[in-house]
Amino acid sequence: MDRHKKSGKVFPGEDLELVEDFGEVVRAARIKMGLTQEDLARQLNEKLATIKKIESGEFKPPIVLARRLERFLKVRLLEPVEAPENVAGKVSTRKESGISLGDLIKKESKTGLENRSA
Repeated sequence: MDRHKKSGKVFPGEDLELVEDFGEVVRAARIKMGLTQEDLARQLNEKLATIKKIESGEFKPPIVLARRLERFLKVRLLEPVEAPENVAGKVSTRKESGISLGDLIKKESKTGLENRSA
């Protein structure tokens, strides 16, 4: 049995990101439950400094910790990543009115040839 076989599936959490105000969400839920930062840290088996940094927004918890916080505090910290609308379905990454690398190379080649002719 090959345990390292790749299934081609997306790993859990790869398509998730933290909500913008995750620190405030954690703080508000903790206070609502009547817990101190020390209590929350103890319940989750995390360092107090980690909880303080999460609540202040200085530290973005990894997906695993964010999931534990969600379950314990009964809040939503992770949301699906949305693809930017302007990129979806667009074939070319070249700006509509811009100049491409190929255009620059052609221009440089012509300029180089003109300078050699003179």
